[in-house]
Amino acid sequence: MTKNATRFARRGFLAGAALGTAALAAPSVLRAQTPTLRMSSWLPPASLITQNLFAIWAEDITNLTQGRVSIEFLESPLGPPPAHLDLVESGQADLVYSLHGYTPERFTRARIGQFSFLGDAYSASHAFSKVYGELLDAEDEHEGMTMLGLFQHGPGVLMLKDKVIRGPEDYQGLRVRTSGGYIGGLMEDLGAENVPMSPTAVRQALIDGVIDGVAFPYEAGPAFNVVDQITFVSELPGGYYNATWFLGLSRAASERLDPADLELIKSHSAQTVHVLAAKAFDYADYLGLEAFRASGIPVERTSTEVTEYIRGLGEQYESRWSEDLSSNGYDGARALAFTRRITGGG
Repeated sequence: MTKNATRFARRGFLAGAALGTAALAAPSVLRAQTPTLRMSSWLPPASLITQNLFAIWAEDITNLTQGRVSIEFLESPLGPPPAHLDLVESGQADLVYSLHGYTPERFTRARIGQFSFLGDAYSASHAFSKVYGELLDAEDEHEGMTMLGLFQHGPGVLMLKDKVIRGPEDYQGLRVRTSGGYIGGLMEDLGAENVPMSPTAVRQALIDGVIDGVAFPYEAGPAFNVVDQITFVSELPGGYYNATWFLGLSRAASERLDPADLELIKSHSAQTVHVLAAKAFDYADYLGLEAFRASGIPVERTSTEVTEYIRGLGEQYESRWSEDLSSNGYDGARALAFTRRITGGG
């Protein structure tokens, strides 16, 4: 496993070095004509997701356009994660990725990928890209940008500090950081307090006792350096929730590109972003779970009682969501059935 991570990281490093050498060797007039897309990235540069998803995708775009388009990762993000929708729609950033759950009222149809029991990152990302992207007209909800990709992380778990989950009553009064959307509502229905905040703020919030835990996928434990603050992990089969993501290009940046290159980028991204994401998150989740186990932190599956209790709450959310979609001309029940068939979740 470590070999794969090293290979991916090395591939990104060598690609960057090669591009840098080519840029130095190119005539100045050619360099001036090469559009550079500035990407605001809020995940740590060393993150497995940065290396195995975004760095590889950026390398592919440069190769695909034969060097006519390059992507520059900014040294620091232009704002916190929830601000990235505004950053791309205003043109302050050329490229961003972010979560639909930060603005749930905007991306109502994206909620299909946020429910419980959706399964692993690999099947969930494939299902979300296909069902939301095709059946539920995702581009319409991303009207202020050029949508390049849709994907999900792995199944969400509850990482708790000095708390445990053994029965439905154990959720009462818990202060849990969530990314918003479905998981925020589910936590409240379970009797917990939903505490939205940036993932980068979670470690300090745990140290200060502001929250009792966080809803994260396993990969986020090491990525946001919270493993040493956690004493118990509660795992629901198929996930408490999932988070849905988009990769978007600003309209202003789209207009700077040659139309043929823009079409190449859009077509390639639509076919590959969710595949790269599925592999990257699945691998990172494996390593994240191993980090918890290596630290001796108990990882427990929810009891049948808790699982069925959450299933009942989740089904209510899904029914209301389907009904709301029907009033807007979309068949939510069909989309959910298609998603479950692809993921095998239930």
